[in-house]
Amino acid sequence: MGHSSAHCSRVLREAGYRVTEQRETILDAVCASGGHATLKEIHLRAQREVPSLDRSSVYRALKLFVELGLVVSGVNSEGEDVYEIPRPHPHHHLVCRVCGDEHEIAHDLVEGLYAAMQTNYGFRVTSDHLVLFGYCTACVASENAPA
Repeated sequence: MGHSSAHCSRVLREAGYRVTEQRETILDAVCASGGHATLKEIHLRAQREVPSLDRSSVYRALKLFVELGLVVSGVNSEGEDVYEIPRPHPHHHLVCRVCGDEHEIAHDLVEGLYAAMQTNYGFRVTSDHLVLFGYCTACVASENAPA
């Protein structure tokens, strides 16, 4: 998973934002995570490069990146926001509430749901990163999951 610095810089500038060392470092930290990273993980990774970087700056940058589509966000099994660089194609996850196991599912499984939202409610879903919580086969079989 990666990002293009030139693309990100262009998106920021076109939206009226400056390209700063902090923003570049935070985006690099998201990219280096290789997948879903929490605010804390991104902050720690970015702080190695810019020691003066505070948590609130990372939070604000991530919020901006999500608004601009440079980063996508979701929620992990502990209820924490997680961030990652968008992939070329939409992807979605099934996350077990007991063990935290995560499985990626293909977009074609949820395309029908998105189409139904448009048809039935006039609502056009733009999210390309859906996270569904439930219980994995192993936890259901071991009776660790509630009935």
